[in-house]
This record gives sequence, C-alpha cells and structure tokens, in this order.
Amino acid sequence: MNKIAQIQASEKNVFSAQDLGVLWGYSDETKLFEIIKYYVRTGQIYKLTRGLYGKRQYSENDLRNDTSLQFEIANKLVPNSYVSLWTVLKNKGVVFQYYDEIYSVAKRSVVRTVLGVKFVYKQVKESVLLNDMGINVESGIRMASVKRAMEDVKYLFPKINIC
Repeated sequence: MNKIAQIQASEKNVFSAQDLGVLWGYSDETKLFEIIKYYVRTGQIYKLTRGLYGKRQYSENDLRNDTSLQFEIANKLVPNSYVSLWTVLKNKGVVFQYYDEIYSVAKRSVVRTVLGVKFVYKQVKESVLLNDMGINVESGIRMASVKRAMEDVKYLFPKINIC
C-alpha cells in the first residue's frame, strides 16, 4: 500500500516521526526522515511542529475549534502524557473559567506552542503518571476523568480548594 494511502486510511490526524516509522515499517531513522522531508516538501503531509505531522494543513482556527485535534496533539507532543487539569474540568463543565491553553500531565514540565495554541505540561511523580486509574482512552487519546483531573489539581496546586 502507498505510504500516503496508509496515512489517509488511518483514523489518526496527527503523527509523530516514530508513528510514521512504525506505520511504514522503517527502522532506519536517516531514511525515515528523508522520506518525511520529501513528503512535507511535496505537500503530501504537513509539518505542524518539530517531529509532528498532520494529514492535512491545519490553521490556528481549525485547531482552536476542534478539541479532539487539540487533545491528539497534546498526547503526541510529549510522550506518556495525558490531558487533565483545567482542560478536562472546563470540558466537562466543572469550572466555567476560560482557559486558552491545553493542560496535560507529564514526566516533566514544559510549554510548547503549535499553530498559536499553547500546550502546558505539568510534572508529576512517575508513580502518579504511570497509575492508569481514572485515565480514559478514546480513539487513542488519553484523558483524565473528572475525578482524576480534580485529584491532579489538588496534587499540583494544594492551596487551591476545588472541592
């Protein structure tokens, strides 16, 4: 099957370089990156940010209006992370404040920007991060339940009384 047809057939919209290597069966990184660069240069796949590629070209408005795309990017930007904190609480109607950023929990704290949208990752202990209790996986997107998001907020911001 054609490489681009494999991407189009996938239900994912966003791919890391590692995802493309697995999908296409390449273990040689040099050859993989040459192929990725070729497809980006010819406009068959689109670079979102360093190491992250999309099926099609997305604008800032596309990203701001499509929460599932935001969550998919949030999971891909930092491996082993999950969407949580204020993003989940806002999405589920627990808090009504507007948060422009997408908040996730990860092994290290980092802030990355993709197409004008800020992705904020907060660091937790590895034992907390690897505990899957309260983390739901839908369509490959790891997202905390409301209860888990509240616990994450309490863990990271103990002075905030959310209950």
